[in-house]
Amino acid sequence: MTLVQCSLYAVLYAAAALPGLPLGWRLFGRQHPAGWIAGALMGYALTAFAIWAVIRAGIPSAIGFAVAWGLLCRVTWYALARRRTDPIIALEPWRRPDTVACALVLALAFLVAAPPLAKIGVRDAQRNRYYRAYFTADFVWHMALTAELGRFSMPPRNPFLQHRPIHYYWTYFLVPAAVATTGPPVLRDVERCLQLNAFFNGLLLIAALFISVRAALPSSSGAAASVAVGASVALALVASSAEAWDWLRRYPTLSYVREANIDAVTAWEWRGYRVDGLQRAIWYNPQHSLAGALGLVAVTAAAAGGSAASLGAGVLVGMALAGAIMMNPFVGGVFALIYGLAAVVHLVMAGRRDRAAGRRLVYSAAAAVPAMAAVGWCVGNRMVEGAGGALEFGFTGLSRNAPVITLLLSLGPALLPALAGLLVRRGAPFWRFVPATLLAAFALFLMYFVRLSVDVYWVGFRAGHLMLLSLPALTARFFTWALISARPLAIAVLVAIVAAGVPTFIIDAYNAQDITNELPATGGFPWTRRVSPQEQAAFRWMREQTPPGAVVQQDAMSRDSSSWWVVPTFGQRRMAAGLPPFLLNVPEYGEKSVVVRTMYATTDAKEAWTIARGLHINYIYIDAVERSFYPDGMKKFGDPRYFERVFGNDAATIYRVR
Repeated sequence: MTLVQCSLYAVLYAAAALPGLPLGWRLFGRQHPAGWIAGALMGYALTAFAIWAVIRAGIPSAIGFAVAWGLLCRVTWYALARRRTDPIIALEPWRRPDTVACALVLALAFLVAAPPLAKIGVRDAQRNRYYRAYFTADFVWHMALTAELGRFSMPPRNPFLQHRPIHYYWTYFLVPAAVATTGPPVLRDVERCLQLNAFFNGLLLIAALFISVRAALPSSSGAAASVAVGASVALALVASSAEAWDWLRRYPTLSYVREANIDAVTAWEWRGYRVDGLQRAIWYNPQHSLAGALGLVAVTAAAAGGSAASLGAGVLVGMALAGAIMMNPFVGGVFALIYGLAAVVHLVMAGRRDRAAGRRLVYSAAAAVPAMAAVGWCVGNRMVEGAGGALEFGFTGLSRNAPVITLLLSLGPALLPALAGLLVRRGAPFWRFVPATLLAAFALFLMYFVRLSVDVYWVGFRAGHLMLLSLPALTARFFTWALISARPLAIAVLVAIVAAGVPTFIIDAYNAQDITNELPATGGFPWTRRVSPQEQAAFRWMREQTPPGAVVQQDAMSRDSSSWWVVPTFGQRRMAAGLPPFLLNVPEYGEKSVVVRTMYATTDAKEAWTIARGLHINYIYIDAVERSFYPDGMKKFGDPRYFERVFGNDAATIYRVR
């Protein structure tokens, strides 16, 4: 990754954010950083929608995207930016200590995000490329998805079941897909675009979290509030889990930490839920974190204004929630629900003292209009098809496995000071913390009472991130009080949280960027996947010499987590059948993968050819995996009546189906 690539992508990312700035300024003001952060987040969502509109209209191109973006900017800037009006929601004044604290937190986020992301696909002197485990889980799937979006078919096809549309929330990936496909030549690389997009997205997430926490504290708290907010957000980022201590208790030798998925000890050792820290949201799940950042715009508005101060506030907050739903319907839907519940609670708390509270509740309800429109858009694009039938409810399964211990290990350093914040009786009024409290409580409910039958960990992952986005506000409430009234207590608690939580982060951050560890993990996959120059040559030939819509098949049944993704990810071609672990596990994946296995295993060339033609397979990919699992079936591909060898080297061979 070069400085030119980083700088140019930063410009394009800023351009994607540009259409939303007038919306953020109108909501929170041009003079307040919240207006810029909220505007940038809404701008990214609007730009993604504009890219979708161009693709849906059947005119995808660099010119088409530029024209749509220009029209979008004209609408937002001329409709709102030219009006010199006060912000709809007046936040607490932003002071110099806030700037210093926010800058330090963003510097920390930079240090957290950059090293692991920069190590993705790094080359050694022999031109081997390396991919750390867990980047070979989420990131390689994102590469396959983004490459598919870059073919500009709508709805996009499933790269692991090519005749079906993909049922996944792909909105976040439209921006990097458009850049990688039609952007400047130096950026026409799916991998690089995803890395850089995740990096800038991570900085926006932490900025949005800082803003939302700061909005809940009154300016009368002075510099103590700034310090408390900065400390609370920083601790949520690097000190939320105590799992390292449980691991070291079991395996006291430090050499074992390289073999640990340290942020998932609660799953491997206690058979409970896994809760990833915010650092992993930045590294691995940018689509979820962007949905969370957009949802924090609504939390900021609710914390500062109680409930919508006007109809305009309700509509603008609804647009932010709509963006969150477009990025991830589950996460966005939770934030929309919490925004509505907070408005009702604020109404109850206001009681008879505020005659306008009822009217403001109606204004808050206006947020439901764009939010429901976004839900309809997701349904229309078939993103959530089949997900409803996979939901399960009840305190069962993993929820029953040491629920208190696993919760304290996963979130104890973040949860305990937040609980102390609930008990504070002086300082910031509690109504400002109603949205964060509701979000934390609802996320806890989701974690233990809701799950997906196809992936029992998925809801826990998302709920854990929601808790980490809600708890810092309550932690800041505690620290603000303690810094003013009991400073030794504040220092003692800070030291305790750092001691409890930072070791887990340090181990996780080291392991995430460690590409020298090629030992096998407990599950059998290697901690680092090496892609040789010969393999790279095969994938490059696939990308350059086969049609974009070609179906290139690899075997699915014989592959583990280190190679199930190589053709859709590196070759950027669809398959007729695969076994993707990140999509709803419909029976057709397994049924067709069994047929593909027969194609590889049979010794009859005509039978293999008939299967390939029946599945509309254009090319067959073979490497060491297929050779070792189906040695008797390899000879048949040399029959020129049915197959043509079009590429071959020591690592891989590719045959065209005649």
